[in-house]
Amino acid sequence: MTMSALTAQDSAAIAKLVAKDEIRDLAGRYALAVDDHDIESVLSMFTDDGVFEVAGRALQGRDEIRPFYVDSMDRYHTMLHTPEIHLVTLLDDSQATGIMTGHAELAVHDTLMLTAFRYRDRYTKVDGRWLFERRSVSFMYALPFESMASSFRTTKRIRWPQTRYSDADYPESASTWNTYRGSEFHRPR
Repeated sequence: MTMSALTAQDSAAIAKLVAKDEIRDLAGRYALAVDDHDIESVLSMFTDDGVFEVAGRALQGRDEIRPFYVDSMDRYHTMLHTPEIHLVTLLDDSQATGIMTGHAELAVHDTLMLTAFRYRDRYTKVDGRWLFERRSVSFMYALPFESMASSFRTTKRIRWPQTRYSDADYPESASTWNTYRGSEFHRPR
């Protein structure tokens, strides 16, 4: 089939696939830039008025976002972010939303932190480039490696160094967390 034989429906489907791939590449480049401590690349992936949300704080604009990443890059000597599932929903030709899961290993002093995270994103296309309009991170856990076994069954799975233990952001907060118990197939142990 030649390009001229493509229908408008085929062209639209291809454009959607390309947009989703470009957005997934954005998230991959973000993970690499954070791990490489490439602050300028990280910031360039946000719109001018982009928002980064973490731990109940919403940082807006690159001038507010920069100190968070500088502090993080100073604190964690070595970082390895591994993006995993990335679901992208296109709203139109220049707007999209997404949910991306992943894991990270972070070295702080003599502690290895392990995390499982979700990003809830809004993307916008500016001058032909997909960027983060809003990036919100939440955690299933953030634990020192040596406490994984003893901590994983508790809800207090957020244990950043030199902070109080706190409840994990998910999955317990999901509206579906306990709904399966109403099932006729559920057999309590």
